[in-house]
Amino acid sequence: MSFVRDLDAPLLQLSATDRFTLRDACQGVHVFGGIGSGKTSGSGKALATAYLRAGFGGLVLAAKPDEVEQWAQYAYANGRMNSFVQFGERAGGFNFIEYELARQGADGIGSVVECLMRILEAARLTGANPSQGGQQFWDDATRQLLRNTIPILYSATGTVRIPDIIRFVSSAPTSMDQARNADWQAESFMFRALLAVRQEPVRPISTADFEKIGSYWRDEFAQLDPKTRSNIAISLSTVLDRFNRGRLHKAFCTDTTVVPEMSLHGAVIVMDMPALTWNEDGIIAQQLFKYMWQRAVLSRNALESRHRERPVFLWVDESQYFVNSFDTDFQSTCRSSRACTVYLTQSLPTYYAKMGSENAKHKADMLLGNFGTKIFHNNADPETNRWAADTIGRVIQRRGSYSEGSSDSRSYGMSEGESTNAGWNSSAGQSRDAQGNYSTNFSSGRSGGSGENIGRNRGLNRGQSVTGGYSETMDYEIEPADFARVLRTGGPAYGKQVSAVWFQAGKTFNDSRRNYLLTTFQQ
Repeated sequence: MSFVRDLDAPLLQLSATDRFTLRDACQGVHVFGGIGSGKTSGSGKALATAYLRAGFGGLVLAAKPDEVEQWAQYAYANGRMNSFVQFGERAGGFNFIEYELARQGADGIGSVVECLMRILEAARLTGANPSQGGQQFWDDATRQLLRNTIPILYSATGTVRIPDIIRFVSSAPTSMDQARNADWQAESFMFRALLAVRQEPVRPISTADFEKIGSYWRDEFAQLDPKTRSNIAISLSTVLDRFNRGRLHKAFCTDTTVVPEMSLHGAVIVMDMPALTWNEDGIIAQQLFKYMWQRAVLSRNALESRHRERPVFLWVDESQYFVNSFDTDFQSTCRSSRACTVYLTQSLPTYYAKMGSENAKHKADMLLGNFGTKIFHNNADPETNRWAADTIGRVIQRRGSYSEGSSDSRSYGMSEGESTNAGWNSSAGQSRDAQGNYSTNFSSGRSGGSGENIGRNRGLNRGQSVTGGYSETMDYEIEPADFARVLRTGGPAYGKQVSAVWFQAGKTFNDSRRNYLLTTFQQ
């Protein structure tokens, strides 16, 4: 079928003027949302159907049993049933060791070793205590053991089988004396394999390589502390024994009918190994196939152009079950391979718990930093909500201030007074008339008085004042609490509408003029 080639081709309409393009999809999408938030039925469904309509090939990991049927419905609704491939419970097989050796021959031995190391890592992460002190030592020791086992088996038999790896390691000598013992030589599978390589190899190896391998088993492995040697051998055989029988043996150690490269030509491979029903086996199996698929996608740029053009997607719902140490490397380089990753999970603490080491937070942050688009649905986890708010960022916010006041005062008083005044005056004078007669007059007087005054006074004063202003500060663009209280979760209560905050690094949305957009999806 046809598929989208143009990196700027729109896949989703986010608003009247904003689109999500193939170029955006190649930068990866991570979706967060609490239980019942609508992340799978909202943005998840919108992205899944958009990728199917655009003709993507892909790989879908399944945590819940109903996901296989869900993706079958997506494929049917979007005309992709011819591309739908199930691998696991009901169909499919992938012998990953034969696959690598068929592709690369002896040069593929290193790839086989790394595949087996991914199995060991997945088994450790599914354990009750994924954090293990000194893990790097055990990883290095196990990798060295495998590198000195697989070449001998490949040379002696022309192939490599997991039961033979277990038999080879378990029959290794524990001392130089044992290596020289005739009884041990007669019973040891390792000794017979080494003898076959020396005398009649199916696929010869160089003398120098043979001597180096012999030196490892003789001078290093046999000289290890017995407890250390036993721990290495038992930890390897315990995990690989899962592939000796049952569904993992059927899926990965028999015939091959499904290979990762099928998705490069449009197949949508759905892993029918739900983690909630297959439990640890399902997680280990899906992590193994995911790793093989990631490597195939990263190496597609060395293939002919017809193998490189079609976009592919990796879909991982409940991604905390399936993350491993290779995911960060893949996500940082897969854009050039037109790989569009979509991870969905509930919260950051789920990653911390599953990654399970003293550096779990840093590992999670490294992985999440490589997703260009992050979609935040309703979430009750405060740590995830704070991280979402920090991711979107802070801006200068204007905070208003307002104050209002009133005053009321009353005054009462009384005054009382008394006054007294007294005075004395006198006068004398002389006058002469026309006849020359003189006359003299004299007068005097006294006056006095007193008084009293009493008064009352009363007063009332009232006042009112209003003041306002604002201040500027750097604060969250979206408050953390908003992710828990304003986003709709779908269902009948919200008319089957799910809302989310769509964040995209380096982009300014036309509708919001910000690096985020409030979007709504119909369930």
